[in-house]
Amino acid sequence: MDRFIKKSGFYQNFDKKRVEYWMVLTEENKILVSWLCWSTPQHIVEQWKGSYAS
Repeated sequence: MDRFIKKSGFYQNFDKKRVEYWMVLTEENKILVSWLCWSTPQHIVEQWKGSYAS
């Protein structure tokens, strides 16, 4: 999955059926910060995404 990650942000991982937040420091240094499964209620997903807003 991380080979598709080019910049920090949210990505859908279809293999694991979840939404992930990745932080990219360099091309070689990518960190999976957190994730939520697709069955998580939408209001929780919105709160989670909001916690990463600048």
